[in-house]
Amino acid sequence: METPQEYHYVYYSYEEYGRGYFGSRSCRCLPEEDIKYFGSFKDKTFKPSLKIILKDDYATREEAYADEIILQEYYKVVENPHFANRAYQTSTGFSRKGMTPHNKGQKMSDEQKKKLSDLCKGRKVSEKTKEKLSKKIKGRILSEEHKKKIGESNKGKPRQTKEGLERLRKLQEERKGKPRKPHSLESRIKISESTKGRTPWNKGKPAPEISGEKNPRAKRIEFEGIVYGCIKDASEKTGRSRQYIKKYAVYL
Repeated sequence: METPQEYHYVYYSYEEYGRGYFGSRSCRCLPEEDIKYFGSFKDKTFKPSLKIILKDDYATREEAYADEIILQEYYKVVENPHFANRAYQTSTGFSRKGMTPHNKGQKMSDEQKKKLSDLCKGRKVSEKTKEKLSKKIKGRILSEEHKKKIGESNKGKPRQTKEGLERLRKLQEERKGKPRKPHSLESRIKISESTKGRTPWNKGKPAPEISGEKNPRAKRIEFEGIVYGCIKDASEKTGRSRQYIKKYAVYL
């Protein structure tokens, strides 16, 4: 059985004496016979009853997309109140550039936040989605301005709350005397690959001759509910590594 020929066309659907909509369409019937389709618009108040076929001799849908994009950009359909288009067509999807979100400037209520939280609880991300997210993030380089903004937003914030430190202390007590599970070979390879080519934060920085609390750059910290003069002091008195203390200490 032969597959019916597919036709591609660009159209303008509209309300009589009302708004209009630019779009493109692929169908297996002649475009002039495709009379029931008026567009994939989301505006439920838009009720078109008429449609004009602007062009119907495209070889591929991509060619129809190209003309649809030109029409939408020329007439600025998103900003223009005459049109029902809520987004600009792109070669791969839709762009909402120029459109003001309906909830801009509005803060979510506690009830809305709880609903979103309940909706996301227990939701599992598929391996395919994880892979897409990983590819998107890998190799991304933050600009100096972006780094500065992150640094400024974290200034003055405690790295760990007292409640969190208390939970951590209890967890540590439970784990005391229990042998740690070593990383699998696969995990070790992943850790090795992720750190390759990374420049250490202290590379090229000379170590100060004065160390401990006497160092003018030393900062007082709170670790596991006790105040210490510096990280070195806390490390010597608790037996914990400096890296561990840096991770869970609160700077005063």
